[in-house]
Amino acid sequence: MRRHFQGWNIILAAVFAILFFAVLYPILYIFKASFIDPETGAWSLKSYATFLRYPYYLRCLRNSLFVSSLSTVLAMAIGVPFAFFLSRYEVPGKNLIRTLGTLPLILPTFIGAEAWLILLGRNGLFAKMFHGIGLEMPSIYGWKGIVLVFTLQFFPFIFLMVSSALNTIDRSLEEASTNLGAGKMRVLFTVTLPVVTPAILSGALVVFYLCIENFGVPVLIGEDFKVLSVQAYNEFISELGGNPAMAGALSMILLAITLGLTVFQKYWVERKNYTMTSLNPIQVRRLRPLPTFFIWLFCAGTVFVALFPFAVVMVSSVTKTQGPVMYFGQFSLENFTRAFTIAPRPIINSFFLATTATLIGIVFGILVSYLLVRKRGPVSYLLDLLVMLPLAIAGTVQGIALAATYNKGFIVLTGTWMILVLAYFVRKTPYSIKTTSSLLQQIDPSIEEASINLGVPPVLSFVKVVLPLMLPGIFAGAVIMWVTTLAELSSTIVLYYGPWATMTVEIFQRIGSGDFGPASSYATILILSVLIPLFILNRVSGRDLASSL
Repeated sequence: MRRHFQGWNIILAAVFAILFFAVLYPILYIFKASFIDPETGAWSLKSYATFLRYPYYLRCLRNSLFVSSLSTVLAMAIGVPFAFFLSRYEVPGKNLIRTLGTLPLILPTFIGAEAWLILLGRNGLFAKMFHGIGLEMPSIYGWKGIVLVFTLQFFPFIFLMVSSALNTIDRSLEEASTNLGAGKMRVLFTVTLPVVTPAILSGALVVFYLCIENFGVPVLIGEDFKVLSVQAYNEFISELGGNPAMAGALSMILLAITLGLTVFQKYWVERKNYTMTSLNPIQVRRLRPLPTFFIWLFCAGTVFVALFPFAVVMVSSVTKTQGPVMYFGQFSLENFTRAFTIAPRPIINSFFLATTATLIGIVFGILVSYLLVRKRGPVSYLLDLLVMLPLAIAGTVQGIALAATYNKGFIVLTGTWMILVLAYFVRKTPYSIKTTSSLLQQIDPSIEEASINLGVPPVLSFVKVVLPLMLPGIFAGAVIMWVTTLAELSSTIVLYYGPWATMTVEIFQRIGSGDFGPASSYATILILSVLIPLFILNRVSGRDLASSL
């Protein structure tokens, strides 16, 4: 059996080498840079001392923790009842509501921020409408706007995880509690919620992580409300020509928070998870018309409010605009004409970079998946940790690490399109690995063994026998990786060089300059570029976003 893995051992060594130079080495580089005095070049704790001494940096940390915590609590307040209602009761249009409720997961958060600026900004549609009747709308700028966008876009994580847990509960548990005299509310709080608590906490930790690492929303609508991810970017940009010590220190603090959350989540889930076989699934109940209406109103209303901003952006893309002023009701294709004829480069760049990163990521993901599933042991466990590590690294931190590491020396990638592909490859390949690994586990190893016993080399047996059976998972992983790469901003904004600006960068810069019309046209192209492949994935393979992530 050992000879069967000789070719794979070479591949394993190459995989570890790639992960070291693409993931570990850049992080270690900025970790080292955070201990270098920018003035003397000597080892020093000056950057960390500066962080602890100056109230401004501590305020950035507090702001990050505050908006992330509040957004997580509000996401749970929406996501848990949303999941409970759709899992337990007959709701009109349930399947449509469920499908639409997952869309905020893949729609870029900074586009949501743009939409709320169009609606509630200083020159926003709603702001002017209410001002005309003598009412003042609450400001969208600052922590309130950040929390609003985070809550509406990240609550589906809670919803999906809690729904999955609710569907595994055995009906006999709740029936036993009811037979002992417990009321419906007591059953809910003493039986149902304790069983789904691990799912709630897992979803909450994911939401908290996504909030604290997010860059686009705070920088667009935060104004003077600075958070750690934005400040790390500002420090790096201001010190790009010198020693990015402070940027490294802020990045390490942010990395410590995200890694800590990841470890805590893994520890909690393994410690508190309940294994249950749903032999008697919960029956979906039909309520009286009035309660059913209120449940439908809550679920449909939540989805409407979450997706309405993106509809606003799409309407704005065909609206006549002049700078920040939008003439709603006046139809115009000028924004799309400019995007496709005058400035098509960001569109071409996005498709080229996403496609290149996806192709590389798919090949890498197939090989890693095989090593994880077929070559079990301490080495595969270490490999699993390394390939999933980028999911715990904030995009801004990863961008700073790659830019600082490959800015000089033997390998210079900063300022080229290759560093963007490298960042996307590292950051998004775990999606490909997850889908291909799950499918590979269902393929009987004896099929491959039969080919090897007939004299076909192991790697060639894999290509001829196993790979064709993995095609559905490969296709699903490719689609998910491609669409998430298109929507990537956090690492792109750090790494891009002028000619290689992507649609996300173009949208971000247009919003920053108040040029909402062209920004909306690029945003609409990006939204459609994300939704159409997901629709094809659903129609061809029967997989949706929820089952692929």
